[in-house]
Amino acid sequence: MKLKPTSLLLASSTVVASHHAYSALSPSDQSVIAAQLAKWMTLYGPIARANGFLPPQTESLTADSHSDDELERFHATLVDVDDAQRLNPEAYFSPFNQFALLTLDEFKRMLEDSFAGQNTTEAAPLDATPDLASDVDWATSKCNPPMKNQGGCGSCWAFASVGTVEFAHCLATDELLDLSEQQLVSCEKKSYGCGGGYPRYAIDWMQNGVCTEADYPYTSGKSGNTGTCNSSCSKRQLSIGKTKQTSGESSLMTVLNTQPASVMVEAGNSVWRNYKSGLVTHCPGAQSDHVVIAVGYGSKNGDYFKIKNSWGSQGLRGLGVCGLGHTWQAWQDGTHIRPHRYNYFKIKNSWGSQWGENGYMYLKRGGGGKGMCNVAEGISYPELTGSPKPTSSTPPVPTSATPSPTKKTRKPKTSRPSPTTDSPTATPSTITPPSGRGMKDQLMYQTNKLRAAHQVDPMAWDDSLADKVQAFASTCPGFNHGGPDGSQNLAYNFPCGDGQTSCMKILGAAWMWYEAEEKDWNFQTHKCNGVWANCGHFSNLMNKNHKAMGCGWSNCANGNYVWCNYVASGKEDTVFPPLQGMTKDELYKTLTE
Repeated sequence: MKLKPTSLLLASSTVVASHHAYSALSPSDQSVIAAQLAKWMTLYGPIARANGFLPPQTESLTADSHSDDELERFHATLVDVDDAQRLNPEAYFSPFNQFALLTLDEFKRMLEDSFAGQNTTEAAPLDATPDLASDVDWATSKCNPPMKNQGGCGSCWAFASVGTVEFAHCLATDELLDLSEQQLVSCEKKSYGCGGGYPRYAIDWMQNGVCTEADYPYTSGKSGNTGTCNSSCSKRQLSIGKTKQTSGESSLMTVLNTQPASVMVEAGNSVWRNYKSGLVTHCPGAQSDHVVIAVGYGSKNGDYFKIKNSWGSQGLRGLGVCGLGHTWQAWQDGTHIRPHRYNYFKIKNSWGSQWGENGYMYLKRGGGGKGMCNVAEGISYPELTGSPKPTSSTPPVPTSATPSPTKKTRKPKTSRPSPTTDSPTATPSTITPPSGRGMKDQLMYQTNKLRAAHQVDPMAWDDSLADKVQAFASTCPGFNHGGPDGSQNLAYNFPCGDGQTSCMKILGAAWMWYEAEEKDWNFQTHKCNGVWANCGHFSNLMNKNHKAMGCGWSNCANGNYVWCNYVASGKEDTVFPPLQGMTKDELYKTLTE
């Protein structure tokens, strides 16, 4: 995004925030930036170093001497903060946090790594609940765990899941436990440790108990390594039931009337890494790359959400500058002006209590679709086995403005193609891993493994169709259907190149379509319970007359996605038996063997 040059009031001097290099600035502007960097080195340098947020070339934290690279990075931070401030005039942003010497690209990559392999299909919203409380704030509850910092490990999924379960267990039993995030990072094998994970699977895993933090302390935040699973500690049994998933703003409000929930958000941007306070009214509109805990909502003459992060009390690893018309000192002292009040969701992060408003963030509510910063896109929480009593209070309220709502996730197309192809000769019982091990092989192998489990013949790969789908994917269309006509499935995608063995170790789009919708399939009537779109991905995947497939995938600034089209031979045939001879969990394990 191109930034317009704007004036930034720093102390009593004016600095031009533009894409000009630091070396191109006037001597007086350079002097102001160097002075602020010296202060950052003193206040936040040690915190950044402890969590692994300093660039490798920064060898010392000398306050009176800076390298050209450090000055360029800090100047880039000021530009990013100005950008965030311009797009969010009702919020406040600052470079005084633990992330200020990371570039925006480095910050984005860090979050992408923490969300690796997280394919998503839209979960069904809950039925509307007429008797919702006007405001709910679980942050004021005695069941609210302390603010934590995930550090330099991509473990947001573990922190959000553990925090959500700690809340749930306490609400059911009146016992607040400090559970071990490290155990999930090192031992929960459906996720990838410091390489990212799945809140749904993490909550599932905890149904069998979790060790306490005292018995299994967190170490990956400093090392950045997943670590080896240690099974010697004694697990605490928890009062939680099965994992539930939903989507939509109204659904999130319904859940929050009972308990907090983990939510996916779009955080790899200058808005999140530099946030200090106030109401976020604009996110760039990319895919989700972080997981936090939704802890409340309210209505105070406007619309916003508040978030709890897991990046520690020192703030996001971002770069920033004070907003237009506000003094640099006001940012450093943490004094803010809130001329208005609004509706909100309240979110708790895992970046510590010095990030945001004591670790929380306010997001504007009411835009519909996925919600501001995708906060209502993917909601996960455990069933409670007790009777929680949420507290109602009046939380602090930041200012608001009109949001830029994101597009809604589309359902699969219902049209079917008519071309025919020869039926493949392989039998379901002889499915073997292909040799190339790239994206194509992952999609083919996992699709046909799932079909074989239901006694459905495998599909072949249609190169001509794949070329057409890839041509569409290469236009970076975002999360939208398109390209060749016919049956098409779409999902978020964790990219892995052709020939890479890592592709075969990742649960791809085929599993996500299957796992999300197989439960809604009626094996007696051989159709979906409800409208076709509720399990259209599953129907396309398993249709016995789908004889071939062709897929394309994107790696674009607006998100990584995968599209698969299917070639039919005759009318739809969805008469096949349910899973037999193995459990769903056993089937899952065979996909990445």
